[in-house]
Amino acid sequence: MADLDEQTRGGLAKSFIEDAVIGQYRQLVRWQHITGQSAQIDSGYLGQHLVSLVSGIPGRGRGSRGKGADLADGSEIKIASTLGGVDKPRWNNKLNTALAVEAYLSNPAIYFGLFDTPDKGEDFPVRVRVWIVEPPQDEVFCRVVRTWAEKQTSGNFQLHPPCWSDSDVATNQSGNIALPLAFRARQLDIRGVDYLEVEHWDSTPGRCSAA
Repeated sequence: MADLDEQTRGGLAKSFIEDAVIGQYRQLVRWQHITGQSAQIDSGYLGQHLVSLVSGIPGRGRGSRGKGADLADGSEIKIASTLGGVDKPRWNNKLNTALAVEAYLSNPAIYFGLFDTPDKGEDFPVRVRVWIVEPPQDEVFCRVVRTWAEKQTSGNFQLHPPCWSDSDVATNQSGNIALPLAFRARQLDIRGVDYLEVEHWDSTPGRCSAA
């Protein structure tokens, strides 16, 4: 990954979404009318591949099997998807001890990814977004997490992503946060072709702001 520049990674991210995400999802949408089953994709693993392309940081290797940090630099990845789903998803963060909270806020970065569509209830067009939060340099994000930790009961810090909305605001009972947008791509309505346009790319999008 280190030898790939941003332009190349952007092209690869576009191809990955067209082939591995939209291609698979379209097949499932077709089959669901026969089987009556969900068209949900495995957004977690697909999101990890995408984030490595966006960030330029590889995963921890095939042997990790999802345990520990998601990226080689110790960063975490949180993915949510509405594709083929009915309920609004959440980004879940298991923070049931004070040590877990501080470890979470010590991550070099946390990548929040979302697969959705612009309009609720529609199968297409597919939209993909990735936001980057760097907790050690982000006072707003840390304040919301610590405010939640002072009164938490479940041990699960939940952020609600901006599904079916052009907003960058993630909601939480302890404070809403405008997340720094790094990547946004949208499927174009071209008959017979799954073509994706990368609308936004910023590898250093800044910090969160209160919303």
